[in-house]
Amino acid sequence: MRRSLLVLAAAVSAAGFPLHAQMTEDAAKQAAQEVRLLITEGTNVIGDLQPAINGSKTTKEQVAPDALVNQFKARYQKAKGEPLDAKATGVVGDARRAYLQAFTSVVTKYQSNLTKGGQDAFVPAFFRAQVLSEFNKSMKPAVQAYATNRDNELINGDWAVHKVMKGSPLAGEVQSLMTTGGLDPVVKRSGNSVMGYYPMKLAAGCVSCHAQNGLKQTEGAFGGALVAEIPVK
Repeated sequence: MRRSLLVLAAAVSAAGFPLHAQMTEDAAKQAAQEVRLLITEGTNVIGDLQPAINGSKTTKEQVAPDALVNQFKARYQKAKGEPLDAKATGVVGDARRAYLQAFTSVVTKYQSNLTKGGQDAFVPAFFRAQVLSEFNKSMKPAVQAYATNRDNELINGDWAVHKVMKGSPLAGEVQSLMTTGGLDPVVKRSGNSVMGYYPMKLAAGCVSCHAQNGLKQTEGAFGGALVAEIPVK
């Protein structure tokens, strides 16, 4: 029986699924911060390109997967103060590898949208949702990450809390935090999970884009939240 379990564990690990015992609270809080950094800097790569995408002014070289991955790594290094180490061990290393894989997969899949461009041809929120879908599949159950907003400020109803966090024990708490519109992060233990709740501020480009969909918002105001959910001991 012992040998069979070891063989099964090796097979699962080889398939790319992280194998981790539940973490301590401190380790989980560090992992939550890492996930926030990955998601934020990855999404900002597409945000930087938004004027060129909307104006159909990108080039194939500019939006090639390798070029975009390099931009992500450069943003990550500037934000963290050190290069992205994709060979790190533990859940942080797994999260980095899973995010890089998801990022590369999504920008490769949507190369035609990025190259052709046009107004709202490929917006940061859509990109982020696609990447998180792949990231969560790879990292389940060690880490799950969500990007969501208040119902009355959603362009796409599929990103509502009750949909993206369906089945999560943190959904109700996240919903309550978002109603306040507070901009301070909340990182704490909640039940058997550590929750990293990171409010996002609306950038000028977001406000302008959302205005075309009928939303009246203000730059710097609450614009939804990133949430990391990590089981702990």
